[in-house]
Amino acid sequence: MGFTLGEMPTRENCDPENPREAFLWMLMALPGMKGAVVPWPVEYFMDISERLWDCGARPGIGEQVTWYNPPLSGDISPMFAAGVWEDHPPVDAGPGIDIMSLSKVMSDEVRRQALAMEPEEPNVVEAPAAVSEPPKWPEKIKVHYLAKRLGATSADVLAVCAEVGVPAKGAQSSVPGNRCAVIRDQLRINALLANQPARGIRQ
Repeated sequence: MGFTLGEMPTRENCDPENPREAFLWMLMALPGMKGAVVPWPVEYFMDISERLWDCGARPGIGEQVTWYNPPLSGDISPMFAAGVWEDHPPVDAGPGIDIMSLSKVMSDEVRRQALAMEPEEPNVVEAPAAVSEPPKWPEKIKVHYLAKRLGATSADVLAVCAEVGVPAKGAQSSVPGNRCAVIRDQLRINALLANQPARGIRQ
């Protein structure tokens, strides 16, 4: 006598001297559970049986007055019919239910029912990510303002203006805005060529 994984645990096939089987058959179709013969893997119920045994409980002391009657093979959906506990032994139900083949299905069903009771999350619409635009230059800008914006000196800017062909005679001279990016890039190149850190040249 002994229970084999894949069988329906019953009093007849569970060994009352085996802590992991002694109470196993009593844990089928627990009260209040709907839609599952065993809502968790059968190995978990074997752990519970062993726990009861280790705590001092022993089967066979009292007379049995209720019996688990598994779902009949003619039920609409025997996979999700939980069976019932009756005051009489089960009638011949035909082929038994393979617990091992149902455990994942039952776990999924219990999980589905639990999720159905969860409140729905609010529908949050995320705003589109902002795209940063490149710096805009004014139509004209004085050399000393451009130098301050780029973190350079007016002399450096005037020297670069001479390199790239932008007419500028002094710090109060104005340069076209569409040439500012060229001046900035040339300042960076000059700093690198002079082995100076170019990170001082700002956007």
